Amino acid sequence: MTRKATPNSSIEELEGERWPEPDFDSHLVRECNRLRRLQLRLFTVENLRIMLGQDIGSRYLVPLALGHLEADPFVAGDFYPGDLLCAVLSLPREFWSANPELRRRVAAVAGRAVDVAIANDEVPAKAIRKAHDRFVANG
Repeated sequence: MTRKATPNSSIEELEGERWPEPDFDSHLVRECNRLRRLQLRLFTVENLRIMLGQDIGSRYLVPLALGHLEADPFVAGDFYPGDLLCAVLSLPREFWSANPELRRRVAAVAGRAVDVAIANDEVPAKAIRKAHDRFVANG
């Protein structure tokens, strides 16, 4: 059963599964574990980038990410302008097949970003074009 997300929900609550504390020292694993317990309303762009980059809680986080991306496709976490968009575009084909309306919205955002990126040959623009090409190819 899929639970209804609210701003005060956490991914842990929504998925009904508590992960054990990690038993090895990895910043990424510890951070993902911590973020699963964080209320959705407290997620930053960087938090979204991390979790979506790992495909954790995507059904709840993509709508939040789209709120940022529709306002600014180049919104940045800690890496580069557009890093959140690249994380979203890199989600697996199965996610997009199950969520066609989200896919349509992401495709529109990505199209706007690629139009701007075509005129810009900097590394972030190349990363966005590459992620967009993979997204389109995964249909």
